[in-house]
Amino acid sequence: MRARWMGIGFAILSSILLVGTARAQGKQITLTWTAGGVGGGWYSMAGGFAEVIRSAEPDIVIKVIPGGGTVNPALVNKKECELGWGLPFMNAAAFNGEEPFKEKLTNLRAIAGGMSMNYFHFYIAADSPLQSMDEIFGEKKPIRLALSPAGTSEEWVFQKVLEHYKTSYKELEKAGFTFFHGNYAQQASQFKDQNVDAVFTFLALPGASVTEASVGRKMRLLPFPKPLLESLAKYGITEGKIPRGTYPKAANGDQEVVTATAGSVITTHKDIPDDVVYRITRAIHENLDKVRRIHGSLETYKLEDGPTGTGIPLHPAAEKYFKEKGVLK
Repeated sequence: MRARWMGIGFAILSSILLVGTARAQGKQITLTWTAGGVGGGWYSMAGGFAEVIRSAEPDIVIKVIPGGGTVNPALVNKKECELGWGLPFMNAAAFNGEEPFKEKLTNLRAIAGGMSMNYFHFYIAADSPLQSMDEIFGEKKPIRLALSPAGTSEEWVFQKVLEHYKTSYKELEKAGFTFFHGNYAQQASQFKDQNVDAVFTFLALPGASVTEASVGRKMRLLPFPKPLLESLAKYGITEGKIPRGTYPKAANGDQEVVTATAGSVITTHKDIPDDVVYRITRAIHENLDKVRRIHGSLETYKLEDGPTGTGIPLHPAAEKYFKEKGVLK
């Protein structure tokens, strides 16, 4: 009899342990975050965010995989990854089905934007008689211009700049413009060697290639005109300022320069459960001291930045959090 009761006891204990284990396993939420190239800023930052979230929400485990600005929206839209880094203007292009995307990726939602800000730079030789972007593109005053390769996020924005001025590569080439497409180091080299007159590029401050270019040849930063900024705003690109002293070797380095800026966005799928998205949003914004230590570009990030510059709608759970905190009406 005693043996029988011991057997029943062990059975009950085993059942309790199995149920407890199942519940524990059921509670763990494993998500995949598509970031950038291994070793790059996006990849390391995603890993940092995963740790911050895990420390606040131990049952949320995030695996980071390599990705990129043009591939991440499609992966998140298909829910092949639950989280992804995005750029506001590429998010907008994806959501609206514009190039380089072939269809509307309407499942995309944002958790938070305004992170790790990068700035558009348009600089020209200091001795150039041309004084403004309106003069160059609006009046089609020919220059030799260096910019990133076709298909990159910043080259996509440059096309939007041309659309604002109601022109195109083809029309500008007919007017005498020439274009050089290369990486940041090549852009600076072409400028220093006087093979181009100006450069259009997109970098965090201070941009190493811009600093290098300014040391090799005297240059001047051109401000972005207000109407152009208003045209770019619909893509989640906001007005920003390059502070005085950022590029001391520039001819106008002692002046503040108005420009366009865009940050990184944490994106997700519209069908990711509200509870999960709310907890992630809360974990990030209630541990901003840890977030700011992840990467230098996050040092200035604050709660108010979260709902800005996303290029796509906020996930309802993220929107709920920001409303509760009073930074969104």
